[in-house]
Amino acid sequence: MDTTHSCRRGYILLLVLSYSSAFGLASNMSISNDTSGNKTDSFFESQSTSTEWGTDMGNKYIMCTESNMDIPWMISCNKSKEVFTRINFADYGNPSGKCEHYRHGNCGAKTTMEVAKKNCLGKHQCVFKVSDEMFGTSHCKKEAKFFVQVTCTKA
Repeated sequence: MDTTHSCRRGYILLLVLSYSSAFGLASNMSISNDTSGNKTDSFFESQSTSTEWGTDMGNKYIMCTESNMDIPWMISCNKSKEVFTRINFADYGNPSGKCEHYRHGNCGAKTTMEVAKKNCLGKHQCVFKVSDEMFGTSHCKKEAKFFVQVTCTKA
């Protein structure tokens, strides 16, 4: 078997994996009508992540991410030569506030900061899944959220 044939098989496998991943995500979607009759996608309404940029200090800057996604999602510094050098805030439970002014809630998991540091410090990107499995029990009665504020620095 020549290398061209092997490369082609690799591309086909990659394509199949991409499609199966997309169809797997699509099967988790629940499309329904809202009260005004418009189609809504409740999967993406209930699963969200947002990122804000905080203070830029030249060779480093602050980035804040808020999520309730119980599927793996990733945060990363802007450029490939930047790494997470500090976890300024991390709470899994019912945190509140805005970027650079977050406050801990009253039902957060105690290991959240430790998990965030282990997953991110010294790395360009890190992956989270908002769940008791990842952070430990949150003790919240409502859906738990995860807020993290990090500092990215040029390596």
